[in-house]
Amino acid sequence: MEGLTARVLYVITQMDAERLQERVLIVDDDPSFRTYLDLRLQRESASTYQAPSAEEALEALEAFGPTVMIVDVVLPGMTGLDLVRQLRGDGVHRRLPILILTGADHSAEVGDVVGLGLAWYLRKDAAWPLVQRTLRNLTARAREATLV
Repeated sequence: MEGLTARVLYVITQMDAERLQERVLIVDDDPSFRTYLDLRLQRESASTYQAPSAEEALEALEAFGPTVMIVDVVLPGMTGLDLVRQLRGDGVHRRLPILILTGADHSAEVGDVVGLGLAWYLRKDAAWPLVQRTLRNLTARAREATLV
């Protein structure tokens, strides 16, 4: 019985380790897509906050304290790329991991922003396991960077 208990505890621990237990700020002007991400991330034990614009995201940064952001490129007002550039120039949020997740092909424009570090780019039609893995990798890299 003791061996079975140890195996069950190991499986539960592995399941918890595979969950994305982060505070995710979702920045997208499409309410349906924000809700989709919100539901998927909450199933992963993540806390979420939704912002329909870059300006609202900037206001939410201090109150919500995200450990990672998901940002669309095309937003009303300030673009998602301008938001990322502003955060990279900010000493406080310079190392905040950011996944740029957008429906249109902005690969040419995104390259310079990804080059600023701790940011990655995927299309909105990316498979969910790839989105999960990318978020995990970004947050792990951010944690490693703070230890250096």
